[in-house]
Amino acid sequence: MKYLLLIAALIVFEAPPGIAQSKNKPTDSKVTTELIELERQLSDSLLREDAAALDHLWSKDFIFTFPDGTMSDKAQRLALQKPSEKPPEATNLNDKVQVFVYGNTAVVTVLSTWKGRTGKVEFNGQYQSTHVWVKRQGRWQLVAGHVSNVKK
Repeated sequence: MKYLLLIAALIVFEAPPGIAQSKNKPTDSKVTTELIELERQLSDSLLREDAAALDHLWSKDFIFTFPDGTMSDKAQRLALQKPSEKPPEATNLNDKVQVFVYGNTAVVTVLSTWKGRTGKVEFNGQYQSTHVWVKRQGRWQLVAGHVSNVKK
């Protein structure tokens, strides 16, 4: 009898549309478009080392994991932003962005290509990022990010 009740409960239960879709493929909605735009703003702000824009995008409890596995909180990460007076000698492109929405939480994966120079160090490569966004008080903020180098 217990098994029949369990089966009946599974048949009757219907997850919210965004949740059910998110488990298998990215959702296609206004929220997805909004998060893709926020990812573009994030990439642009990182490229320009715009601490004010990043402060707005990142939650007060933001945590970041660098490609080498070290971690930093929001204050530590913002302290690394040191814009120069001349425009950056770098470019970036979000090659592929996938958004998975779970209510007021979203997981966004981003494959991006970065080229340029920081001081005398040149870089040219692809990176895979996983970002966790949470909608609080009507706006999305990044609460966690992790970046890995893509090995060719």
